[in-house]
Amino acid sequence: MKNLLFDFEKMGDKARAIKEVARTFGRAGANVVSTEVAPTTSRRAGITFRNVSFTFADGQVVLLLVKATGDVFEVRINGKVVPLKNQDDHAKAVAEIAARMDVGRSAFQKALTKTRVPLPPAPRVSRATLIKAKEERRDALVEAVGLARKELEELTAA
Repeated sequence: MKNLLFDFEKMGDKARAIKEVARTFGRAGANVVSTEVAPTTSRRAGITFRNVSFTFADGQVVLLLVKATGDVFEVRINGKVVPLKNQDDHAKAVAEIAARMDVGRSAFQKALTKTRVPLPPAPRVSRATLIKAKEERRDALVEAVGLARKELEELTAA
């Protein structure tokens, strides 16, 4: 795995290099649930790159920014840029990323529990629609009361 290069032009979720990285993460103890390759390229500071995202079983996300030459120039764990010591050896780099994820797992889980989930917006109903619905409900109840009174008269008359 030392000479792993991403094929920038033919990069997809099923690419050999991406499968190999996912397999290496699995060997390092971090189970990859899904991978996603950005369909479009981005450009920043004169560097054309593509995002490769790995989502793990505990919800953490590792984002690799791959240059057109096929090598990774930036690694982000849960949105934060992470410097790597073992840049040249991919197996050691993946193990280092997995170790950092293990160290930050409790903080990540704690941050997830504090995240507020916004309530969905209440459905907007116009005043005319609301009045019409209430009138229909009233008419249905008046009819039901009339039927109940008629049945009561029949029972008391017999």
